[in-house]
Amino acid sequence: KEKFVMKRIKIAIAIMAVVLIASLGIYFLADHLNSNKTKKETEEANKLILFNIDENSIDKVDIHNESGNYTAEYIDSNWQLTNTDEFDLNSTAITAICSNFCNLTAIKILDDNDSSKYGFDDPITLTVYADDTPYKLFIGDATPTYENFYVMKENDDNIYLIDYTTGAVLCATKNNLKQTYIFNYFTAEIDSFCLWEGSEKDENIRFSMKKDENGTWSMLKPYQDTSVYNTQITNFLTDATRDEIFSFVAENCTESDYAKYGFDNPKYVLEVTAGSKHTKVIFGDYTNNENEMYGLFTDSGQVVTFISNEISALGYDAMDMMNTTVYSADINDVTEVKVEMPGVTAEMKINNYEEEYILNDTQLTDDDTKSLFISFFNSFNNAYFESIENDQNPDGEPEITITYTLSNNTVNRIEYIPVPGEDSNTYWAVKNGEYTGFVVRKKIIANISSTYEELVQAVESSEK
Repeated sequence: KEKFVMKRIKIAIAIMAVVLIASLGIYFLADHLNSNKTKKETEEANKLILFNIDENSIDKVDIHNESGNYTAEYIDSNWQLTNTDEFDLNSTAITAICSNFCNLTAIKILDDNDSSKYGFDDPITLTVYADDTPYKLFIGDATPTYENFYVMKENDDNIYLIDYTTGAVLCATKNNLKQTYIFNYFTAEIDSFCLWEGSEKDENIRFSMKKDENGTWSMLKPYQDTSVYNTQITNFLTDATRDEIFSFVAENCTESDYAKYGFDNPKYVLEVTAGSKHTKVIFGDYTNNENEMYGLFTDSGQVVTFISNEISALGYDAMDMMNTTVYSADINDVTEVKVEMPGVTAEMKINNYEEEYILNDTQLTDDDTKSLFISFFNSFNNAYFESIENDQNPDGEPEITITYTLSNNTVNRIEYIPVPGEDSNTYWAVKNGEYTGFVVRKKIIANISSTYEELVQAVESSEK
């Protein structure tokens, strides 16, 4: 009986061993088959990888398209056209090309290798240089359903499909390479700009602005003054550098063709300089679309169109660029002011840091009179003009004269001369003997006088 039991145990162990060996065999066979499958899938996937390049190593792109050959090189942290200057390069387009090119993967490989069917007789050709190694791609047609593009690699007979969006970026046509911003500058670079409403005549200038070496803006025309509204200048420059071209029309436009687009009788001319860089745009007639306007870049002869109501820079005028006070001094820089009014003169001595204020030799000591003193100062120091009338010739005696003496001994004199006429309620503003072009309303003059009367009454009450 014991022998019988031992025999059965041995049989069971043998059976288990056979099962284990069989299981191991099946496992290793399955693992081998799966490994082969994974390897095959990996090999198939790798066949679809067209390029795997470090984007940061790309420093040059050669482009052949329907218009010719163009070379863009990465110089001084920016993409630049180096083989032509016929248009301004859209550096963003080159950056996008490099981003899509460096990790380009196809969706499938066609079974058909007849390249003549798919637009490769004269394809767009991109050659990207990474660490001096060239990588070349040929871009054929889009598929009939516009879901994909056909592409080929150099020394490779396969025809690949890539997705349409990527292909559209890589289709570097001449117009796609052109800068679409009107002014391709950083706002901080810009040091002058001028807008004409009409042709380039002085009487058509809306504003002409210039920045000095210290970064201070001033207006040159229609009047010359440094009292400008810097916030609005910043807004204008931001808008001007964001305004965009709608479409490209023609190249190398000469003066003989100006009438065709209305450039001989322009609606606007806008000129911007940034150091040695310069752009002038002439805005001509409307196209058949009444919202679309022709534009000419005079340096290149490029004719474009703009959507007129989307060109923000054309919406500014001189008043937007100005600090609309006639003259405004920082009270901390003022030591004395003399205000001559009908029948009375106010002499003010100021030490604003110490809050020491003297009116007609009387030092003000209480808060109420000090507050009214500041109100009187603001009444003329923050006097706003109503309009600009440069064609006027002020004549006559001033009704109010304000003479500032600053801490650096600079003296500025502002005079308000009544504009003649029975119904006139305006005054010419004259600064240091020269007409500013500013006209103020009578209420400004009345406010100066009434604020002074209120101050004098308060001073007299405080002395009792």
